Amino acid sequence: MRRRIFICFLLAAAFGKGTDAAGQAQSYPRTIRWLKDGAEMIFIPAGEFPMGSNQFEPNEKPAHKVLVKDYYIDKYELTNDKYFRFCRETGRPLPMHMRELQAVPAGRGNHPVNHVSFYDGEAYCQWAGKRLPTEEEWEKAARDADSRTYPWGSGWDQHLSNNRTSPAEDTLPVGSIPRGASPYGLMDMAGNVWEWTNSWFKSYPGAERQFDETGKNKVVRGGAYFYSIELLRTTYRHPLPPDDRSEYGGFRCAVDTDQVKLNPK
Repeated sequence: MRRRIFICFLLAAAFGKGTDAAGQAQSYPRTIRWLKDGAEMIFIPAGEFPMGSNQFEPNEKPAHKVLVKDYYIDKYELTNDKYFRFCRETGRPLPMHMRELQAVPAGRGNHPVNHVSFYDGEAYCQWAGKRLPTEEEWEKAARDADSRTYPWGSGWDQHLSNNRTSPAEDTLPVGSIPRGASPYGLMDMAGNVWEWTNSWFKSYPGAERQFDETGKNKVVRGGAYFYSIELLRTTYRHPLPPDDRSEYGGFRCAVDTDQVKLNPK
């Protein structure tokens, strides 16, 4: 079957190095606008990074090097407005908080969508011509290669994420706390809503306690607005059944670079 190529708009002049299908170096723009849903996406270059941690929870151990291919990932968590459009165009049932009005609640269009399962996130990404990120891709985008504990650095600062100490006690519009961005410029990688990944919850290679919850629990990352600082760390892994639709869960999309065709306009 012929591979579909999805067109996006070039947003930034800065370019990063990637590798094409033939193994040759190729330059990609740092930021693109995905044509299907209008999402801003950020380029994450291929390379090795230290995943996990030897300091915290057993399921985060051991720290180990992982090689990730280059990809793009949404700068922001997916919003209510974008998900509502998807539901209207495809006939997929609306999330719980939109059903009564059959609309996005007033003032919440730019808040991250929640009450969505892994399957809802997967369906949206497929509709948009993208996919959910793996947890390896998610963690690299959140911390890069310097083993930082939080997207902004190693030290905790309650003002750099939407967490349980935040006065809103609710989701915030995506990108509301730009000082808490990850090294690549991604927003809300700590707090606001948990983010589904495409990975099953398994122990890392070489872990003292081996487990495999394939078919039972997916990995969500990043913590949420009502969660404590321990759960907002870049290495924290949380298992959830893929049909869970809590008020704390959302997602963002990713795409392989070989799926990208730039529109020079």
